[in-house]
Amino acid sequence: MISRRDAIKSLIISVGGTSLLSACGGQVSLGSITPGSTRRFYSEREMALVSRVSDLLIPRTETPGAIDVGVPQFLDQLMTEWANSETQAEHRAGLALLDARLGSEAGGDFLDVSDAVAERALTMVDREAFGGSPVDGYRNLKGLISQAYFATEAGALDELKWVATPGRWEPCVDLT
Repeated sequence: MISRRDAIKSLIISVGGTSLLSACGGQVSLGSITPGSTRRFYSEREMALVSRVSDLLIPRTETPGAIDVGVPQFLDQLMTEWANSETQAEHRAGLALLDARLGSEAGGDFLDVSDAVAERALTMVDREAFGGSPVDGYRNLKGLISQAYFATEAGALDELKWVATPGRWEPCVDLT
């Protein structure tokens, strides 16, 4: 069960994402974050883990995937510039637990197994995490990945079909 605090955090982030999209007229980018940018918060292994999980959760299809829009780099920047030391420590500890758990499910190093094996391992962890047994780090990471992706132009416009002003805008409408 999600705690009230986590629900409020998710709501604030969601509202913030919507506000960001509105303020930018639907043209949201991750700024100077581009695939291949230098990491600052994540270790090399953490960045590889976040990248692999991001790619498995939101792969490239007919629309760009999480890697294409720079989600791992955005999360690295988020943890560097926004997160306080407590949040950083919780996130890093969650990633370590998730890495160990995914390796256990994959029967080896999660980063070295085939995509099919990695996908099965991630599916098992996802099923457990959202089936009532919390898997430390995974639910938060999945939320961050999806929120970062859907705050991009590709995520908002191509995937969600977001429109700044749906329908036709009429500045003067008789309400009587």
